[in-house]
Amino acid sequence: MTRLARSCIVGIVATLVDLAVLHLLVRGGVPATVANVPSLLLGVTLQFLGNKHWAFADRSRDLLRQSTLFAAVEAGTFVLNAAAFHALVAWARVPYLAARPIATFAVYALFSYPLWARIFRPQPVSSPAAPRARGYRRPGSRVREAR
Repeated sequence: MTRLARSCIVGIVATLVDLAVLHLLVRGGVPATVANVPSLLLGVTLQFLGNKHWAFADRSRDLLRQSTLFAAVEAGTFVLNAAAFHALVAWARVPYLAARPIATFAVYALFSYPLWARIFRPQPVSSPAAPRARGYRRPGSRVREAR
């Protein structure tokens, strides 16, 4: 299964959980535009964990860098999802349970996934103790010549 397919599955699961929470909150009397916020936050958490550990199979311990970058992308994703959901529900009069997957998929495909692929790609090893290929030298380093 490809990384994209696994990421889509993670997204589907996160979206189903998001929809379930959204639906339960709305049925409990919370306005849809308010219930939107906690349901999106739960979806974001599932997206990070599922994409890092399963979709991208990232085993790095660079959690601080990745979570910071992911949070930045998700801040944009959150704003885009909330705006798209609000536009679909308030202006286009799309039912909220249909508006969520439409908005979420559009934001995912055009914004989130391309950026996540950059966050969870393997980082090059740049240890000074790493073995060097024969004839390689660091830029700017001096080479001693044997006389």
